[in-house]
Amino acid sequence: MNTNTAPDNRAQALQNIEAFEKAYDYDASYMKVMLDEAPEALEVFNHFVPMASHRAHAPLDVYMTAKLTAYRHADCGPCLQLAVRVAQQAGFEDELIAAIVLDQGQLPPHLLRVQAFTKACLEESETCEELRTELKWEHGKATMIELGLVIAAAQVFPIVKRSMGYHTACSLISIDV
Repeated sequence: MNTNTAPDNRAQALQNIEAFEKAYDYDASYMKVMLDEAPEALEVFNHFVPMASHRAHAPLDVYMTAKLTAYRHADCGPCLQLAVRVAQQAGFEDELIAAIVLDQGQLPPHLLRVQAFTKACLEESETCEELRTELKWEHGKATMIELGLVIAAAQVFPIVKRSMGYHTACSLISIDV
């Protein structure tokens, strides 16, 4: 999303935020406040956003399993719902999404390892290194780098929103799959 915040681009930035809200049925009020109150902060934030969706090497199922698991861990309902919509648009199967975010159904063994690795990263578990080694052997270092980025990125959005007083926007909601 291009939201260059120079004064002459403020209207375009607002239009881009509103288009994002409409496209994903997502409340980006916090971004509008950033635009109004600290446009330079929004510009910095926007440089971070690509990290949350960078995928060049990781298989879609592996990447989306890590992404959805990380967003679920962050306890941010609207952010998780946004991640679900992005996963659906990318062609990730609804049955797998439901297994990850709603505990409905089973994941195949290779995705259970990805889910366990993601949780181990987030919880600083002793199993993290063993799982990382297994996944690196299966998918390569580039995939592991991308998983690290998406796992970390999932934590940023809820924290930014909560720190701005948008914690009610981060409450748990019913996830539509």
